Amino acid sequence: MCSVQEGEDVSPARKEKIVEERTCMKCEKKAVLVTRVNDAFCKECFMVYVTHKFRAAIGKSKLIRDGESVLVGVSGGQASSCLLHLIQEGLSGRAHKKLRFKPGLVFIDEGATIGMSAEERLANCTQVLEIMEKTGFPCYLKALEQAMELEKEAFTNTADQTDTASVTSVENLTKLHRYDKAEEELLALMDSLKSVSAKEDLIKSLRQKILIDLALKKGYSKVMLGDCSTRLAVQLLTDIAQGRGAHVAMDTAFADNRCNDITIVRPIRDFSSKEVAMFNILNNVPSVFIPRITTKAADSVSIEHLTERFVTGLQAEYPSTTSNIMRTGEKLHTEKKSSSENQCAICQAPLDTDVPPSSALSAVRFSETVSRCSSVTLSIFSTDTACCGGGTCQSEGQKESECCGQGDGSCQSKESKLTRDEVESALCYACRLLIKDLGDVSKLPKHILDDISQRQRRTKMKSEIEDFLLDPSNTPD
Repeated sequence: MCSVQEGEDVSPARKEKIVEERTCMKCEKKAVLVTRVNDAFCKECFMVYVTHKFRAAIGKSKLIRDGESVLVGVSGGQASSCLLHLIQEGLSGRAHKKLRFKPGLVFIDEGATIGMSAEERLANCTQVLEIMEKTGFPCYLKALEQAMELEKEAFTNTADQTDTASVTSVENLTKLHRYDKAEEELLALMDSLKSVSAKEDLIKSLRQKILIDLALKKGYSKVMLGDCSTRLAVQLLTDIAQGRGAHVAMDTAFADNRCNDITIVRPIRDFSSKEVAMFNILNNVPSVFIPRITTKAADSVSIEHLTERFVTGLQAEYPSTTSNIMRTGEKLHTEKKSSSENQCAICQAPLDTDVPPSSALSAVRFSETVSRCSSVTLSIFSTDTACCGGGTCQSEGQKESECCGQGDGSCQSKESKLTRDEVESALCYACRLLIKDLGDVSKLPKHILDDISQRQRRTKMKSEIEDFLLDPSNTPD
């Protein structure tokens, strides 16, 4: 019988290793660091190694063209700071072959999700902005709660080009925290989610929405993120555990093209967290520590946090752990859907719910239907179609909406609320689990609900005119 109690540390005890003085594997000079078991480098060779790996990742993809505008996400952490420094070095005059794209920098403040005060959020934004301003690139600051006010029309190239201005001074930071109503809506949405795993997943989706929205408004065709191999290995296993196995290829690949107009690229995905940290130390790269929703929390607080502890623990003892996980992930492939209606309304990934009746998802749906048997029975016998006049109007087969009549049949309600089943029909399997504990689906951001409403109207219209449509299979060649 296992004697290990819950909460005990089961990591293997590390043995002290006596490391002899080593020489650089490239030039035979004295080594200053060891990236893997046998890869010892001096400072000069390590800089060449890192720079070459970064430039090769961009060059092999052939995605970023000369003169193209690229939006770089800066979180203030080690990986994004490393990416920013490599971009600066690649664009400087002393670079052997200069990078040709035009970067812009953006920082998204997520302090509202952990209850930070306005002063604390302002201090964090000030530190990150000072780092970004030194580069001379265009800088933008966004708050996560702004995702609650995004419009569906913003995700097209015809969006308003004057919505967000570049932040060029610390004084303008005070404008960042004027979204009181949006912050209240975000906090209400976060409080409705019971699990920290769901909250982390939602924050990631909202952050991506803001990046895509800003890139479209400011004319950027690519979004560059500082995700290293360690971070992506954790993300890969987390996706599988949370039911996003069909989307692993998009979440961890060099290029994520789930959005038609914007491509997300990860040029340092081949860097381990150790290489990133050593690069920053040797180059005195500044970074800012900003607490997140799982900072100082227990390892088991969320799936992603627990997976991170598992992967980093293995990596400490077996240096090839993350590279093996990444190589496995590279063998996976996700087919991009041509229509936006075949994409999840929250994460924009292809819908993975169109499955045969014998699938596991169908079994889950059947179990949920059986568990809601009482409510289904009540809905069958609810045939009253008259307006109740008591604040809500609920007709047979219709959605609940605000009533405008007096109970005399004159109800002319405005746009009705979406039901949970209608919302779930536009979501992938993992995002359905995300909102499973959400009591009121109307708390979702407005642009998501608008997208789902439009899909419902198109589906209804298509079913009405279906008999008049030509069947492509029967048309002559």
